[in-house]
Amino acid sequence: MSNDKSSAFHHLKISGLYLFLFILLILNLVDMPLFGAGSGKLAFLLVSVYFWTIYRPSLLPYPLVFCMGLLLDFLSGGLVGLYALCFLVMVMIVRGQRRYLLGQSWPVIWAGFCVAISVVMGVQYLSYTIAYGEFPPFIPTVFNLLLSSLLYPLFMPVMMAFNRMIYD
Repeated sequence: MSNDKSSAFHHLKISGLYLFLFILLILNLVDMPLFGAGSGKLAFLLVSVYFWTIYRPSLLPYPLVFCMGLLLDFLSGGLVGLYALCFLVMVMIVRGQRRYLLGQSWPVIWAGFCVAISVVMGVQYLSYTIAYGEFPPFIPTVFNLLLSSLLYPLFMPVMMAFNRMIYD
């Protein structure tokens, strides 16, 4: 009986993680002021997808990553499939580097996130340029990239605590 309670409690904690991911997805849709450079949508969800891909990849199977990206595509009104593709490719690359990343300090992992978000945002910038035949505003894109890069060290302690809570 206690094993059933333990299992149910573990599933509840995992459900809390998925609720957290959904909240980050919603935050991804909110226009944030970018210090006089207009507004942008920060990469809240990408922060969490990157983190969980390194520390608990079993919690983010590929179909879930694809569905989160597709949902973000539809809700954001962007190019359908772009977030889904970017998230999947990023997760595949990070999973391939997971053993290396697990042995690194958090600044190295953060640097990896900065590379990942730069590539994702670069692909998005290029995709929108091709799709609409004009360059999106550059300065807000750069501010968005910089501020989104700073999200990782802010969210990492919360996600590490969540990680410990799930597996305690």
